[in-house]
Formats: sequence, structure tokens, C-alpha cells
Amino acid sequence: MATDPAPVLSNTDDFWEDLLAYVAHKRVIPVVGAELLTITENGQEVPLYRAVADRLLNKYNLSLDKLAGKEVLRPHHELNDAVCALAANGYHVRDLYRPVSSILDNLLTEHKEAQEPLRELASIRDFDLFVTTTPDGLLAQALNAARFDGADLTHEIRYAPNLPFDPKNDIPETRSTQYIAVFYLFGKADVGPFYAIHDEDALEFPYTVPSKGPERMFAELRGRNLLMIGCAFYDWLSRFFIRISNSMRLSVDRDKKEFLVGEETAGNQNLTVFLKRFSHDSHCYPGDARAFVTELYRRWNALPRTASIPVVQPQPGGPDPGLVSGSVFISYAHEDIVAARTLFTDLQKIGNDVAWFDKSDLKPGDIWENQITGAIEHCRVFLPLLSATTELRDEGYFKREWKRAAARYEGIIGPKFIFPIVVDPDYTGDMGRYQRVPAAFKEFQFDHAPSGHMSDALKEELTRQLRMFRRPRAS
Repeated sequence: MATDPAPVLSNTDDFWEDLLAYVAHKRVIPVVGAELLTITENGQEVPLYRAVADRLLNKYNLSLDKLAGKEVLRPHHELNDAVCALAANGYHVRDLYRPVSSILDNLLTEHKEAQEPLRELASIRDFDLFVTTTPDGLLAQALNAARFDGADLTHEIRYAPNLPFDPKNDIPETRSTQYIAVFYLFGKADVGPFYAIHDEDALEFPYTVPSKGPERMFAELRGRNLLMIGCAFYDWLSRFFIRISNSMRLSVDRDKKEFLVGEETAGNQNLTVFLKRFSHDSHCYPGDARAFVTELYRRWNALPRTASIPVVQPQPGGPDPGLVSGSVFISYAHEDIVAARTLFTDLQKIGNDVAWFDKSDLKPGDIWENQITGAIEHCRVFLPLLSATTELRDEGYFKREWKRAAARYEGIIGPKFIFPIVVDPDYTGDMGRYQRVPAAFKEFQFDHAPSGHMSDALKEELTRQLRMFRRPRAS
């Protein structure tokens, strides 16, 4: 029986145009894999983790010659195979994390060139969140070099299933425009068992991330498109990772896409056939991962600068920029952060009026409370996001925001101030579903932005409303 062809786009221009459009609107998270990382030894280019595996075996006097006919270090899976070979020869796996970490550190000290392929990726400033599937710190180093002149300012989010949760190991509620983070999906190299060195580790990390890992980072993974570059996962792990990074089944029409790049992925027929049959929003791009990054950087650099989301600036004569930097305030429950960020991105296309992206889980007394209060008092449009979540919540800082906006509305005559927006995808216009809102909200027809995606009519209405405030007053 004939097999289905791989899901490679017939027109690669479509692939690039689609990807670059999402990148320019900050809707893509790169997921970086081992295929990008090589070193040069004896004049030959060697995959970084092949070199780690070789040195690990040599440390315990298990050379490839001795393993001939028994074990083979497969391309892109060398570390797992070396660890399994040592386990088969009586070594305890729990004792191998420290030597692997030491070998990796020594190799990276000797081979500064290992970082080079990541520098172009780090220079694409429409990326702010990154995922690395390798335990080295090369991506964070590349970002520090490209964005911060070498200063150690990239936030490294480290997670391991056997580590207690630390709030610092997540993206913060309030982020500056310069914030950059790298999430170590399989942990960062350490003297202890806090990173993946074999297949069973690789299964455990992503399996536990949704329940134990960084909540806000995982929400971003589920809300944005993924660009998986050189991720030489096993077939089963690729399917598993793509599925857990989506909030719905792969076979349904989704609001996000996956772009898979690399020789290992494109050459895996079982995976590509699966994606073609069941995940029409996953697209493969065959070819060398490093060459792809170079081409991505070239194409991104050639984009008109207007293609990127504009930097929001306060309007002349407006409120103190320390308090508010725009005219629209988005208020949402933390669980709806992905929808809120999507709506925020769409609003920025209107112009420089949109700036305040509320962080609803702030508690009274936090340093941002005065700024939030000031923003609500000075904003021109207040957008409360309604959802099944807000109906279930008995409390939350967003409810305080709603009460402040309702109180301010009592003193407003003329322009519409409050635009209640339902973000539940299944909303059919039944306003009665949302009762736990201030009475002032019920005076308005609820608009609908499924998962944060606004209709053209809603964008036009908000644009018209904002332009009203720019009209010169009659003398």
C-alpha cells in the first residue's frame, strides 16, 4: 500500500510568508534542538552531544571498538545510547549526571564556536521567549551577547520533576519590553539528576510540565505558534510534545501552527505521515537546521520595519507615562492570559493608543497597584475579558479592576467606556451566561473575541472610539 507523502508545503514561499507573518507579530516561540550544535575536532565538524557521548564512554574505558556489534551511537541520540551502554555494563545511571555535566562544561570551554549558530536566531528581536531541548547554556549566552552586550540578563527558567516549585522558575506576571527568557524543557546540566540524559528522563520532563512546571510559560507554549528547529526527537516524543503544547486535539482546526525544521524531522516518515493525516496545522521544512536559521535571519532582516509590532509611546499631553502608556486597558483573569495577549497583539495594529496590558493576579500592596489604579482612571477604553473562568472565580484582582472601572463609568457622559468582551470560543450571544459582572457591564452588548481574536467589526468600533478622543475640541 502506498504511503502518504510528507506534509511539506508544495510552495516553500507560502511556508516562509506564513512563518514570517507570525514572527513579525511576536506570535512564535522557537524551540531549539541539538541539530544546531556542533564543534570542530581534528578539523572535522562533530555534533556537540556526540562528542559528549564519546568522552563519557572513554572516561569509563568503554570505547566504540569495544561496543562494536552491541551498541551504536545513533545520530542525535548519542548521549542516551552512551548512558544505556554504561548501564548495561553495570554502572549506575544516577551516578552519570555529574560526569556528563563536567564533560559538557569542559567541551564548551574548549569550543567557543558551538554558540555561533545560535547568534543569528538570538538577534531576531521579534522573539522574546525561547525553549531549548538541550541542557547546555548556549542559547542564553547567545541572547546575552545579542541583546545585552554580554550582560547576564536573560531569564533562565529551569524545571525538573524532582525539584520543588520555585515562582522564579516562570515568566513573571509583569514583563518589560526588554524581557527575554529561555525555558529548559529537559532541565539544565547539573551535578544532580535535574536534567535529561536518557530516554526515560526525556519522557518524564514534558509529561510533568503541565501539572508541575512553570504555569505561565506553559500557557505561552499553548497560546503561540511553535518553530521547532533541529529538534531531533524520537517520533513518539515529537507527537507527544506537539500535543501537550496545544489545548485541543491536533485533528481539529486550531488557532496555532507548528513549523518543524531539520533533517531528522523531515526524514522521519512515520512522523510526517502522522502529521499529514492528523495535524494539518503542522508543517515540515526539510534541510539543514543551521542553514535554515541563517535564511530566517536574512528574511526577517529584510522585512519592512513596519511589519513588526510598533513600540507603544505615550501620547503628547497624556497622563504621566510612569502611570499609563496608552488609552486601552485590558482586564482579565490570569487563566485567560493567552487570550488576553492575543487580543493585545491585535489591538496594537490599531496604533499607539494601546499600551496597558493588565496583570490580574497582582495583590493589594504590590508595587504595581498604584500604576494599575492610575491606568484605569486615565484610560479611554476599558476592556474586561469575560469567560467561563471569570464566572467560576470567587475572587481575583481583576474583580477589583472591574469595580473601579464601573465606578468611573458612573461619572462619564457621552462616549462608550466599557467594552465587555467574551473570549470563550463557544459563546453564542447568550449574555445570561455571564452574571458575575458589575451591573454597569450589563448595559452594553457583549462583544465576542474567541480566544482573543477580534472580529473586523470590533476592531473598527474600537478604532472609531479612540479617534473620537483625538478630535480637537471646539473653542
